[in-house]
Amino acid sequence: MKKVVLVDGYNVIHSSPFLKRLLFQDLHRAQSELVKLITSWCSLKKIEGYVIFDAYTSPFPDKEEQICSLVKVVYTGEGKSADTYIEKFVAQHKSFYNYIYVITSDYSQGMTVVDKHILPLSPQNFLREIKTSQKYLKEKYFPASVQSGYYLSDRLGKETKEKLEKLRNSSQ
Repeated sequence: MKKVVLVDGYNVIHSSPFLKRLLFQDLHRAQSELVKLITSWCSLKKIEGYVIFDAYTSPFPDKEEQICSLVKVVYTGEGKSADTYIEKFVAQHKSFYNYIYVITSDYSQGMTVVDKHILPLSPQNFLREIKTSQKYLKEKYFPASVQSGYYLSDRLGKETKEKLEKLRNSSQ
């Protein structure tokens, strides 16, 4: 079953307190952090993903960067918004995918792409889905017993810790 997620990058950044703070400090870092989140989520779900950033004041055409086998970042070209890119993508590719998830806070866009195979999702709900996925991964691959014993010193007995502390102090 072919699925793809189209993410209006700045809509999601502005919906996340963490990413929004980063945006005001460093635009590229905020973009990079969002791309990391989406890459991780797409890898877990085995879904293709496009993160679209508005660059409509740029005098250049659309620019695509392949981040990994599943994820591309798109910077829209002159006169094009992320919404425009998403609408065009949906129109051109809806017969190719079984489901297209559209992540945007633009209500009018969400309504123009409604179809039984087009699934609009708010950035807030998408961020919750990402958080749930991260929690699942953490619990699956780093259970609580391992997390609390992450450092070797967490697993050592009291006597061993005291002996090592003495050795460290004597060598200083």
